Amino acid sequence: MSEAPGFFIGPEDTEINPGNYRHFFHHANEDKGEEDDSPLERQTVVGICSLAKKSKSKPMKEIIDWISLFKYITVVVFEEEVILSEPVENWALCGCLISFHSKGFPQDKVVAYAKLRNPFVINDLNMQYLIHDRRGVYSILQAEGVLLPRYAILNCDPNNTKECKRGRSCRTK
Repeated sequence: MSEAPGFFIGPEDTEINPGNYRHFFHHANEDKGEEDDSPLERQTVVGICSLAKKSKSKPMKEIIDWISLFKYITVVVFEEEVILSEPVENWALCGCLISFHSKGFPQDKVVAYAKLRNPFVINDLNMQYLIHDRRGVYSILQAEGVLLPRYAILNCDPNNTKECKRGRSCRTK
């Protein structure tokens, strides 16, 4: 069995059917009321690092509610005030980090936190720098062979014409 993290262990045969899966992490509401003689299991703390407009959104609340169902997982949402004004040494400890960039988000601080605490990072923090600019997204998609519809780039920096390539409409002064 691989060491990759996961929530389910699948069947050994090739037939895939939901009934063949067993929980790797049991649901928190399973075995309620039953005494368990097994030793206490270690909790995995999942840190959600994003500004309030993302961490308090309806989709994020649904994700957090779903993750919280697993009894060996504790979710900690980093408060916006902490993210923006506290040094990373004061941030909550977590074993697993999920970070979502948005306008005004201090990406450099999150990268510094990940280097300091070394959590398992779900989404590539350095890749988030590339996706701030649509040109970076297009470049990644093209490198992966994804077909793109025709698009145009308005180049507002006449000193930087390297984005102007064949098949794209670029404008310079």
